[in-house]
Amino acid sequence: MPLSLAEESFLNVSLSQRPPCRSDGRNQLQFRPIDAAAGILPTTNGSARIRLDDGGECIVGVKAEVMTVSRGSDVVNVEVDCDIVGLPANSPLQNLLCATLEMAIKNALPSRLLRITNKYRYKIFVDGIILDHVSHPLTLFSMTTYLALLDTRLPRLAPDLVGNDNDDKDEIGIPQFSSDWADADRLCQNWSPPLVQLGIVVGKNVFVDATGEEAEVSDGGLLTVWHDGRVVGVRVVKTRDSSKQVFSVSSISNAVEVLANASRDIEKALKGIISY
Repeated sequence: MPLSLAEESFLNVSLSQRPPCRSDGRNQLQFRPIDAAAGILPTTNGSARIRLDDGGECIVGVKAEVMTVSRGSDVVNVEVDCDIVGLPANSPLQNLLCATLEMAIKNALPSRLLRITNKYRYKIFVDGIILDHVSHPLTLFSMTTYLALLDTRLPRLAPDLVGNDNDDKDEIGIPQFSSDWADADRLCQNWSPPLVQLGIVVGKNVFVDATGEEAEVSDGGLLTVWHDGRVVGVRVVKTRDSSKQVFSVSSISNAVEVLANASRDIEKALKGIISY
């Protein structure tokens, strides 16, 4: 339900003041409580579900498929898809979520982690569904995908093939894998997935995990890609029709710092769910 002019004015003033005052009492970096679980889909290589305090819920499954590649190829094959209940396929919001996460993962994932032999590689499929959302679902989808990738395991080659050199492996045809799932390798054993955060800007303040009402009065949003302990990508995103498309350098710098701190905290919390 749209805000009235009085409600919009009151919320805008509350969020613009220094320090800001959010209606639910949170500070700028504070997330609402979430319910997160990994390994919920037994037929996938990895999976996760996250539920938000406002009723938002997302489920993500990750599958790995064996494919042939040309010798010496370092291509990283990742495909991300996400259905949003209540929205048609190929909606602008769906395209934003899928394209953003797919590009972030492709840029961050080392090709060596997908290598099976010189001839065969894994292709990673990330399939998500957003069952409900009140606020912008980008951060929700990103967190759930991050947790699902942390949960992802890739089976090892059968024991009798492990000792062979690369040229011998290329002659075996389709690779045969060990049936011992407990012995499978974690995709993220020595790698961390990227984490995409969307923060909103109101005046000189930046907020994470914005409610739908906060987004309605925002000047716009800033999307950051966090990987390997730093922000590696920044993009301005419209959060409503009247959102600004241009921010000052100082506003962007402040927003990046806020979102970097938030991403660091989220990464630590999500990694604590997975036991290696």
